[in-house]
Amino acid sequence: MSNTVSLVWDNEKFKLDAGVRYQMLKFGTNEINLPVLQIPTEIKESRLGAVGNLQVKLFDKIQLNSFLEFSNGSQFGTYLRTANNLKFEPVKDYFVNAKVNFQSAYPSFNYILNTSIYNNYNYYLQNARNQTVSEIGGSLGLKWFRTELFANYYRIDNYTYFDSNAMPQQSGSSVNISQIGGDATFSYGNFHLNTRLQFQNVLTNKDLLPLPGFIGRANFFYQAKAFKKAAEIQTGIKVYYFSEFASRKYFPILNEYILPDANSFSIGGHPIADVYFNMKVKKMFFFIEGQQVGTFLSHNKAYAFPSYPVYDFRLNIGIVWYLFN
Repeated sequence: MSNTVSLVWDNEKFKLDAGVRYQMLKFGTNEINLPVLQIPTEIKESRLGAVGNLQVKLFDKIQLNSFLEFSNGSQFGTYLRTANNLKFEPVKDYFVNAKVNFQSAYPSFNYILNTSIYNNYNYYLQNARNQTVSEIGGSLGLKWFRTELFANYYRIDNYTYFDSNAMPQQSGSSVNISQIGGDATFSYGNFHLNTRLQFQNVLTNKDLLPLPGFIGRANFFYQAKAFKKAAEIQTGIKVYYFSEFASRKYFPILNEYILPDANSFSIGGHPIADVYFNMKVKKMFFFIEGQQVGTFLSHNKAYAFPSYPVYDFRLNIGIVWYLFN
């Protein structure tokens, strides 16, 4: 349960929304009797805090958006989250975005405790520390090919994860991640190519958070008016790809991801391609899509995560009809 009372000061250039928030949190589990581990059946607390939003616009060129939330309680300690974004246009059609975000929060309830009919998966993580995530980054928007270039850096302290035995743990040192990439659209007549490339690297403790070093997406399509301009059609092919890496495993008992063990295997390195055709006629939208068309040429070797392959070829056909404006 959450209740917020706030005051708003709003005009064209400046908006401030600030107030107080009361929360009642209550989590429960099934009762279970274990010889050496006592797991509470219920954890609850009342929390009191403050929340605020700030928006500032200057000279039609600069825009600042800031958010802050703070709360405190006896069970889950202090929660602090702030998100700050600055956008400005130094030259017409060129945009610069900068962001600084921070969050310090108790690990989510699934990491704290679990009761199960499987004895090996009962746990209670006591005296957990707040996980803190610091993010700094930015992007540059260019009018050429509608390009956006971005770079981000993350630092995670007290990173909370499940080890290969599906037990919750917290790291003793920080996890640091860097990302760099871009998005662009190239057009020639009615033909278009939209691409997005992202390179990333886990700089420290990469065994705790395995990620692919490269993620790519491309969408090549033809778009034009048809039937004497009574309709608009779009047809093309979309390709997704991420580099091979030793992914975490999905563990259905906890509905969480756990670190790989000796029986795990790497995934990635196999592109996934979909073909599609879309047509719009006034308020009606028709689409047909063939997913994973590469399985016509070879066996399906793509995995979403270890032991869970991506679907084989699938055909989707549908009509969307908007009856009202």
